Amino acid sequence: MPQLKKVGDRCEVEPGEKRGIVKFVGRAEALGPGFWVGIQYDEPLGKHDGTVKGIHYFDCPPQHGAMLRPDKVKVGDYPERDPFEEDEEEI
Repeated sequence: MPQLKKVGDRCEVEPGEKRGIVKFVGRAEALGPGFWVGIQYDEPLGKHDGTVKGIHYFDCPPQHGAMLRPDKVKVGDYPERDPFEEDEEEI
């Protein structure tokens, strides 16, 4: 059974383990048939600001947005990563 996604869910995107928050769930006919999930990444790893092909789907900072198929998005307890966490282990 597919995992239900809703706006506000924390998520992780596969592949790449990029984390963020679900900002849109629904049809985006400009991108193709079926359902899409709009993500605001925690870091500037995206391609847009929630506007795709001239259509505004959700608000987020520039370069933080992505639109993905639901099977590429896992929702759950995915807190923001500490950008300095890896550096501390290398000292």
